[in-house]
Amino acid sequence: MNIDVKVLTEIINSWDPVGLLAGGAPEDEYSIEINEIVARCTFSTCETDLAKHIYTAFHDKMGVKLDLLACLNQAFKLLNK
Repeated sequence: MNIDVKVLTEIINSWDPVGLLAGGAPEDEYSIEINEIVARCTFSTCETDLAKHIYTAFHDKMGVKLDLLACLNQAFKLLNK
């Protein structure tokens, strides 16, 4: 699955899953996680795979446990763009 980095960045930044952007962090705050998601997406075949990659990237890089349904919602948004 090919993911557009710009679109993924817009979706993740508007979601702001950890609330860092709302606290004044720079717009590229999630760039490491976004790049990780893009790298893992080559192995994705569906929305649930993408949601797992979103969850894993934030868990591995920031130690954050996101809500899996929220990750799935973001995956659907990404694939509908």
